[in-house]
Amino acid sequence: MRLRRTTLTLAIAALGGFAWWVVHDFVPLRDGATGALASGGVQARTGSTGSPWPMFGASPARTRFVASKLRPPFRPVYTIPGRGLIEMPPIVSRGLVVFGTHDGLVIASRVDDGTIAWTADLDGCIASSPAVRAGVVYVGWAGPAPCARGKGERGGVVALGLESGRLLWRFGTGNVESSPAVVADRLFFSAFRSRQESRVYSMKLGAGRHIVWSYPLATKIASSPALLGRKLYVSAYDRYLYSFDAWSGRLRWKTTSFSDDAEVRVLLGFRSLVRRRSWREGGYYATPSIAHDRAYLGVIDGVFSAFDVHTGAHRWSRKLAGSIYGSAAVWNETVYVGTTDGIFYALSAHDGHVRWKQRLGGKVLGSPTVTGGRVYISTTNRETFVLHARTGVLDWRFADGYYSPLVVAGSRAFLVGKGRIYALENAPRIRPPLVPNAS
Repeated sequence: MRLRRTTLTLAIAALGGFAWWVVHDFVPLRDGATGALASGGVQARTGSTGSPWPMFGASPARTRFVASKLRPPFRPVYTIPGRGLIEMPPIVSRGLVVFGTHDGLVIASRVDDGTIAWTADLDGCIASSPAVRAGVVYVGWAGPAPCARGKGERGGVVALGLESGRLLWRFGTGNVESSPAVVADRLFFSAFRSRQESRVYSMKLGAGRHIVWSYPLATKIASSPALLGRKLYVSAYDRYLYSFDAWSGRLRWKTTSFSDDAEVRVLLGFRSLVRRRSWREGGYYATPSIAHDRAYLGVIDGVFSAFDVHTGAHRWSRKLAGSIYGSAAVWNETVYVGTTDGIFYALSAHDGHVRWKQRLGGKVLGSPTVTGGRVYISTTNRETFVLHARTGVLDWRFADGYYSPLVVAGSRAFLVGKGRIYALENAPRIRPPLVPNAS
């Protein structure tokens, strides 16, 4: 009897140890081949006079790098009230800053003085950034407002006049948490109705507006589409990155950094169930960043990876501390990303080794921006940090922020606080007085 009890105790302990390992340490990654980086991989957006920041990530490739002369210390110029939580950063076009709130408001403010030009109530949760083209703003919405009320199947995309905020059209698709991308006369976005039903869309804009193609996926997609030329990339909760021909909708390939074995999928599902009370919540929430002929992105499970954009080949992966929800920024052959453990990483774009890391304290849920040799990132402690992009040394900090902090428009930056947006400019640098020569 005693032997049976001992055996049972040991079996329970072994099972508990195995479960702990699966939940905390199980990382069943595929082998990767780094290969050579493509030269000139990041196309800097210098900021046009018309639309200096036209969509999430500044460009369809979503690299979040803009060349500018901005650098701290900064001088606050004005504050734009958000009238609700602002989860995703604004766009800037034709002298207007445009953003959405969790309460369902789209707000347009004038760049010159911060005054409100117009507001539009979508009566739906806005958890994404708008996109703009040719005087039209495209905004996704997901479920009823405010966002905390849940999702259901109600959502879609609306088009508003940039100058007036007038509703031009509304297209119902299901929940759109992804930030639309605009390339030429095409609008790209994704929508989900449940954790098992999503679609990726391509819409032709203009007088003959229509859906060119849509592709169904049996998973949830909350990430935004990224594009490089005619190739589209979108990530999903099933831990796969998908690539499509953006003009025809043909699936080019799908790939993952994780093993495809059925046993592995079961164990990963068990981990998601324990951690997030859902079998399917451990996959990709972040949007891919496309640079150096690679797609860079992190998974909620805490693994950051690089894939070949042409073939989907797994180049490398690195397990980071915490979960990854934000998209990465790419600059100077370095990839920048933060985690829920409050650690911000600079990784080699070539092989993923850690160039530097900085512990920030609060969770990092948003995406960084690189400009002027600095990288900007916010935490849930309502702080924004400005770090030297090459070294990670703290250069400046601001006592507000929460998700993705910064967009750039010429000589002005717009920093997203929790419920407000700050317009910032370079503060005059005070030079020390000249000391007269003692002789």
